[in-house]
Amino acid sequence: MTNSRSGVFVVSVLVTLTWLLLALFTIPRAISRDVGDYGFFTGIAERLRAGDVLYVQVWDNKDPLVFYSLAIARTLGPNGVIGAWLLEILWVVAAATALYVIARFQRVSRPLAAYVGFGLGPFVILGVAYFMGSTHLPAIALTLMCIACIYSRHPVVAGISVGLIIFFKLVLAPMAIVIAMTALFALKRRTDLRWFVLGVGSVIAAMSVVLLVRGEIVGFAETQIHNVLYSQSPIVTAEQSGLLQKIAQHIVILVNPQVAAIEFTTLAIVVLTAPWWSRSKLQNGSTSVLWWITASGFTGAVAVIGVTGKWFHHAQALHIPAALSLVLLASWLVNATTIRSLFIAGLCVLVTYPLAGLPQPSLYAAAVTKLPNRWEQATSPDTLTSILRERSPASVSFVGETIPQASGLEKWTIACRHIAQRPFNPEEVFDETLECLPSSEVIVVSQALDVTTNFPAYDAFIAGVRGTLDAGFVCEENAGLLICESRQGV
Repeated sequence: MTNSRSGVFVVSVLVTLTWLLLALFTIPRAISRDVGDYGFFTGIAERLRAGDVLYVQVWDNKDPLVFYSLAIARTLGPNGVIGAWLLEILWVVAAATALYVIARFQRVSRPLAAYVGFGLGPFVILGVAYFMGSTHLPAIALTLMCIACIYSRHPVVAGISVGLIIFFKLVLAPMAIVIAMTALFALKRRTDLRWFVLGVGSVIAAMSVVLLVRGEIVGFAETQIHNVLYSQSPIVTAEQSGLLQKIAQHIVILVNPQVAAIEFTTLAIVVLTAPWWSRSKLQNGSTSVLWWITASGFTGAVAVIGVTGKWFHHAQALHIPAALSLVLLASWLVNATTIRSLFIAGLCVLVTYPLAGLPQPSLYAAAVTKLPNRWEQATSPDTLTSILRERSPASVSFVGETIPQASGLEKWTIACRHIAQRPFNPEEVFDETLECLPSSEVIVVSQALDVTTNFPAYDAFIAGVRGTLDAGFVCEENAGLLICESRQGV
């Protein structure tokens, strides 16, 4: 695969097919009932569009730019789908472009760099741990953009990229900083460090002003304390609080077979290429850079998951070194061997599958076969929004994992800021909500009130909700939801 017209044509066809598939794969999913993380992000974005103050009037533990960007994006298309869809694709385009730039600086030909960056890279970036609307994706794209900017001597932009990660996915910011420092020192760009710091600092300053003006800065700081405590709390049973059990709930992600495939393949590439990079260092100082960046990224990802990972999607931290290792392999094969580009492309295809976490082909097949149904569901308002639209605006609270996720409720107000309570939440979340609930005019309950879980604090919370409803609310069931109205308003 050289710079010949035939090579360019083949790459163009393959990249086009890849992006057609990934465009279908990233269509916002239906979020009408089982809300999940993306449903909460969408619901809170709609509350910001209604004028609510993040962390104060409506709360989630994610960082502010997640909600700001989604709120802006959802101004476009039916039910905000087109804007949210384009936002998702934009992050993948940014990440793929960064991989292409990195490959070019590693002396990979344009067609092969485009093939790896735009044709294979997106499959790794959207590997098995990915879900639509994932808050890891912006951080993945921004980290790769930072590396590309350091290569191309744009340290201020690189710093801005890392600064944005702080307000998109703070937990990945230390990893991004370590990778950036590795790149700067490996490329002998120490004089660029001050400009990198300037870029990071400018974003921190600007976002601090935005949060201060919006009245969200204190809530943002308090939320980070919550996140630290949450990362160490049990999620299966309240008794899972011993040191070994806490360690186990983080390690279980790293030993998952699909995640292990990513780890093993990335590490294998790093080990395979290590001897050559050390031998070639004196001949070409830049050839060893990507090896060091990939190795530091892999170490950082494992550390982040080991300390903070609780759910399968947290394994997306590994998508950064996995994507870099794909470029590393191509660069090694180009610079250290006499293998033809066509065979290099084939070898890169083989490693892409485990680097993506051994995804089931049915995932991609469903993106095509179920397109009409998925599009119809995604563009339709969710059930709860439809129910509340038919009622007079009031102050409303939500119990359980439910929140309206479409527009049309701008005149409604949120009485209790915690819009979702899950069994493994800290007890103070339940206490705050119980104290607030009686002030609501309407309470929406998403699950039965006779449940028993492995978390006594949550069971006590549900009992408290039941008592509040019995004392002052009239309830009716609608589409599987319990809609309760204050007797004072009846």
